[in-house]
Amino acid sequence: ERVQKMNDIGFVWDVREKQFEEKLGQLRIFKEMNGHIDPRFMNGQLALWVRKYEQQYRKYSDAAAAGIDGETLSAILPENRRIALENVGFCRSMLDQPRARVAKNRRATWEERFEELKEYKEEHGHCVVPKNHGPLGSWVRAQRHLMKEKEAMESSIESGGLLCDERVDRLDRLGFVWDVHQWQWNQTYYELLKYKEDHNDTNVPMSYGGLGLWVFNQRAHYNTFRKGKKSHMTPMRIILLRNIGFEFDLGKKIRSAADERWQTRLDELLQYHEKWGTFNVKQKDNPSLYYWCQHQKRCYRATLQGKKSPLSKERESALRSVGFLDGLT
Repeated sequence: ERVQKMNDIGFVWDVREKQFEEKLGQLRIFKEMNGHIDPRFMNGQLALWVRKYEQQYRKYSDAAAAGIDGETLSAILPENRRIALENVGFCRSMLDQPRARVAKNRRATWEERFEELKEYKEEHGHCVVPKNHGPLGSWVRAQRHLMKEKEAMESSIESGGLLCDERVDRLDRLGFVWDVHQWQWNQTYYELLKYKEDHNDTNVPMSYGGLGLWVFNQRAHYNTFRKGKKSHMTPMRIILLRNIGFEFDLGKKIRSAADERWQTRLDELLQYHEKWGTFNVKQKDNPSLYYWCQHQKRCYRATLQGKKSPLSKERESALRSVGFLDGLT
């Protein structure tokens, strides 16, 4: 129980392994920015760390070539670390062959990419460069990784030759987007505001395209959030959505135990759709939910035919808003 509590607060059991992972992460970022892992072009502790493991990797390679047993090899360089180093670019040929001078200096490379980003913004109106947009896309993504490293260390890591406060300030003034997911959420939120201006509500149907799917997802994320589970929904997003009249529980007007059970089934259906991407519940997956769905369809068809039906307008509206009734006749 005590071990679990320590794990829950992020207690570090192996400090050396943690330090190795942090330095390895910095090396990955350096390679992504510069295209190589030559310590001659690194500053501070990262360069010293790389040189240290170059020596250990050379010793390991020499011992392996001499046929030394596996236990001795692991003592020189543990297998998990060797594999991690090789994945980032360590190899014997890298150590034996003269290194080509691939970059003049880190400062010039950063400045060059920064100028490219300014041109990209002039053309596109924002700094959200796709990751597959060549070297600039990789560079932009690297800046976000560096910021996370910087925040994790709670201080500037300029001594490591990565991202100093001055560069952060310049990126901020340019309009650099550090959190792409939040930026994308904001853009779609503005689309929802425009939809409300045109339709006087925020109940976007699934058939409306991307915005309809986004609205559906907000309700699904909210349902997960209110159950105390990990969710993309946040308190601030809830406030923003409620401020424009967004209905998280569309049709949920519980006046009886039957209404509450019905809403529980609807929540269960939303979870099924979130997992499988369809409202066509298979009987073998969830028999009770399958029969509930069939009953809702029968009730809806009865309503269309002008017959008496237990499907209230509120329930019909809720089912329609999530897309369950799309295509039903």
